[in-house]
Amino acid sequence: MKISKIIAPGETILYQPRLTRWAYLHLGSLIRNLTTTIFVSDKRFFHSYGWIHRHAHEIVIGKVESILVEQSFWGRIFNYGTIKVSGTGAGTIVLRYFKRPLEFQRQVRAIQGSGSGTYTDQ
Repeated sequence: MKISKIIAPGETILYQPRLTRWAYLHLGSLIRNLTTTIFVSDKRFFHSYGWIHRHAHEIVIGKVESILVEQSFWGRIFNYGTIKVSGTGAGTIVLRYFKRPLEFQRQVRAIQGSGSGTYTDQ
């Protein structure tokens, strides 16, 4: 899904995390990973996936309560991991096989604190 169709007028994308190549090695997750859209804007954290049946979840950036990062031994070596984002009254969004999960955590906290700066993970 194109991000330009999702963002609201005046909303600015500040960070876009990326899946690792490991995510595409799991055949059962291939379609889900190819149809995943994730971004952090100055207003919200957004995650959607699905091709025929779409699931979309967002948390207002000021309501992000915790960001849990889990990395296995190999995840630490190759710098990927699982991110669990919890929001006040919004539940938890689980993101698996993401590049630089600690950088994601740092960027969200920076956006919450100042709202300035733009970063795209490549």
